[in-house]
Amino acid sequence: EVTAFNADMWSMSPPCQPFTRLGNQKHEEDNRSASFFYVLGLIAAIRPKFILLENVKGFEHTEPWCQFLKVLQTCGYRYQQFLLTPLQFGVPNCRLRYYLVASSSSDSACSGLFASHVHDSDHANTIHLIPPADLPPLPGCECAVCLGHVSHITKPDENFDDYLPYCRPISDYLAQQQQHSKLDFLDDNCLKRYFHVLDIVRPCDRKSRCFTKGYQKRIEGTGSVLQTATDTLTSEEINAQWITARSDPETLMSLAKRLQLRFFHSREVANLLCFPQTYNFPEDVTEKQRIRLLGNSVNVLVVAHLIHWAFGDLSAQKTN
Repeated sequence: EVTAFNADMWSMSPPCQPFTRLGNQKHEEDNRSASFFYVLGLIAAIRPKFILLENVKGFEHTEPWCQFLKVLQTCGYRYQQFLLTPLQFGVPNCRLRYYLVASSSSDSACSGLFASHVHDSDHANTIHLIPPADLPPLPGCECAVCLGHVSHITKPDENFDDYLPYCRPISDYLAQQQQHSKLDFLDDNCLKRYFHVLDIVRPCDRKSRCFTKGYQKRIEGTGSVLQTATDTLTSEEINAQWITARSDPETLMSLAKRLQLRFFHSREVANLLCFPQTYNFPEDVTEKQRIRLLGNSVNVLVVAHLIHWAFGDLSAQKTN
């Protein structure tokens, strides 16, 4: 059945819940990992030319990861590994993810990412923390990487703050003339219970938290909320005022309501994930369903660069 597709590239994003910070951390013991081990068997049997895998940070320290590399090495694949975030490409969203690109083609020995690949265990297990600066830019792309704005950053700090001056403001990704309903804004009960754990961002800010499939349903750690009030308070100042007012419920609620906080709309989340403006969900897909789907998705710009860097030349040769 799989061979009937005759696919040159297999792209994979195995269930991440067994490896996430908020998940059960059962890794290979989680039943949701069974499908990944099944695919590893298919790779060994069918040996597709190209492979692209994406998963959460942390996957690279698990038994499934070790088994994946073992299959690639046994089958003679060349591969490169990365931990990349859209912040490095100028997109104001922190979605740090593990990526692996692999090629079985002999032509890959002199192509793009694989030109310098050496078959020794130390190099093979290297995980690169920055986008390569010595490869051709993605055609038509004007991101911070392709323009060379971030090539001087060789050791990113833990929060990727060095990249923020090169990120576009969040306002560039907000839906234009969006008519938001009351449901988009955080109600009094939500503010009272969760204000102290909210990641509050303003349109002028250049960083937002990773949006997960639990966004809007779960409040803590699932994504940022937007401050719509034209207030000059920074997140640090908001936090300082919260610490001062947390023993006074009325003052605290006054501060929370003053900021006029709302959730990001699915179109805005899609924008931050770099989906094209021409992409639209079917009308029968609800807002909640859209958020869940986007939370399980990938950043299109980052993946596009990886495909171009790893397989771009080979794809062009095949087209020609």
